[in-house]
Amino acid sequence: MPRLKKPDPRTHEEKQAEFLENVTLYGNITEACRKARLDRKTMYRWKIDEPEFAKAWDEAAEIGIEAIEDEARRRAFKGTLKPIYQGGVKVGTVREYSDTLLIFLLKGAKGSKYKERMQLSGDKENPVALEIRSTVVFEDMSEQQTKS
Repeated sequence: MPRLKKPDPRTHEEKQAEFLENVTLYGNITEACRKARLDRKTMYRWKIDEPEFAKAWDEAAEIGIEAIEDEARRRAFKGTLKPIYQGGVKVGTVREYSDTLLIFLLKGAKGSKYKERMQLSGDKENPVALEIRSTVVFEDMSEQQTKS
């Protein structure tokens, strides 16, 4: 016989409040849903259907992102202690700093702010090669149309 799921005694508002608290703590929607024992799709449906909840969600997400940034900064500037073993015995610790973690956390948290950028540029006398080729192609096309 299938096991029946017990109904959740929490009110709608209590579920939302627990979810939002978890968003601020973990900065991750999936983790917030898991900790609050709520379905991710349900949360997104509520976000669409309830403007006040959507606003609170966005505010909680900002706080969560700030917490991630704080942790990234802590690990980048203060580091973490890693054990050192010799012959299977712990003989000490070393402080490790994580530039890579800082970069990835920031890109993940605020991709638009920390995304990689590539810019092609040139001056009037030496434009980038793509501009030169495009100009030549258009000039050739113009000459052919003039001759016809």
